[in-house]
Amino acid sequence: MVRRVLSAIVVLVLAAPLYAITTKSMADGLSVAELAAMMTGPGATISNVTLTGSGSAIGTFTNGGNLGLSDGIILSTGNISDAAGPNGNTGSGVGLGAPGHPALDAIVAPFKTHDAAVIEFDVITATPTFSIQYVFASEEYREYVDSEFNDVFAFFVDGGNIALTPGAITPITINTINHLRNTNLYRDNGDASIDTQFDGMTTVLTAVAVVEPNVTHHVRIAIADTSDDILDSAVIIARGGISGVQIAPVIVPTTNLVTVNNLESVQVPLDVFYANVNTQAQLTSSGLPEDSSVSFTPFTQDAQGFIHSTMTVNVGPTTPAGTYVVTITSHAGEATSSSIVNVVVNCTPPVILGTGQPVGQSVASGTRATLNVTAQGSSPKTYQWYTGYTGMTFSPITGATGPTLITPPLGETTPFWVRVTTPCGSTDSAPAFVTVH
Repeated sequence: MVRRVLSAIVVLVLAAPLYAITTKSMADGLSVAELAAMMTGPGATISNVTLTGSGSAIGTFTNGGNLGLSDGIILSTGNISDAAGPNGNTGSGVGLGAPGHPALDAIVAPFKTHDAAVIEFDVITATPTFSIQYVFASEEYREYVDSEFNDVFAFFVDGGNIALTPGAITPITINTINHLRNTNLYRDNGDASIDTQFDGMTTVLTAVAVVEPNVTHHVRIAIADTSDDILDSAVIIARGGISGVQIAPVIVPTTNLVTVNNLESVQVPLDVFYANVNTQAQLTSSGLPEDSSVSFTPFTQDAQGFIHSTMTVNVGPTTPAGTYVVTITSHAGEATSSSIVNVVVNCTPPVILGTGQPVGQSVASGTRATLNVTAQGSSPKTYQWYTGYTGMTFSPITGATGPTLITPPLGETTPFWVRVTTPCGSTDSAPAFVTVH
């Protein structure tokens, strides 16, 4: 497929931008030491930095403004100087004549990549987590979403890509975060409201790997055009965005809504990201009444290497019916991460079955009668029998707290009734007359 890129400049009436991105590339004289210093964040030590690709495609930026990142480093499939805004050209880009990258080819197969820019380095972290804070931006948005021009980047840590769509295992490309899917992670720049030339970009994202602390790990950051080298993309990394500060595992419930009855339990499978089975993290919950509780299983790893836990919700006997927003919070040191599950307590008020329960009887003077009711509704059910007419609660019968009442010996005709109660409410029976003859 051949693309023609319009070279005409779209005329826009724009006020002077509040921010003006400035860049300095390796071709402009930026040193590797300066690049490493700009990347390195707290808790991380970076060494042995090597670069592959055009010198004009790798460098630093300042005055990032409303990109979400004020300054840091850029890897581009074109010249990083083209990142400066505003967005006045619907087809900005340049072919650099650089080769693609085999590991990126594997992500976008069967298509091939071009103009790859790569930074590789070793890193030692002080904690079991390694993170990169970044934005992915491109001129391929929106026109070439779901096409073969699926520009791609990756953060390989010890060979595994951690640049994945949050809450999923999908590599981030033009086709996985855009105006059609994962829209909460996408920012459109068709109106030039963001001070950069790129037509669209992700929100600020964080890629995380679980690593062994105080041990050297190898990192490779790579970006490339897919299928052709015309329109450019870039990965923009925050100053100090490569860090070893501990973060809390991200807990992703496999469902956001469960239904459960009183005195019953329901299990919610949880996918766990940025953790392994040895991660020292605590899970807590909030949002349920005191008589209900939540428990969590230890982290486990499946055959594919993914981490899971299970949340069990135990609903108490007096929890009222309704929807409860249960917040799950993971704690790792001072770091926290939260997610929610909606728990619907399906509480059913009591209903006395049949017609005319309890049924009146006739007994001889001085003898007892046996009255019964059958009720349905949420557990637990409680019963209280009374003498008199329905609603007259001033004459409760001591100890008469079950579905069956054995009356005391009777010497005159007497009415009896029962109130059945569940956590969801109460219902009263009609009076049953025991006639004495």
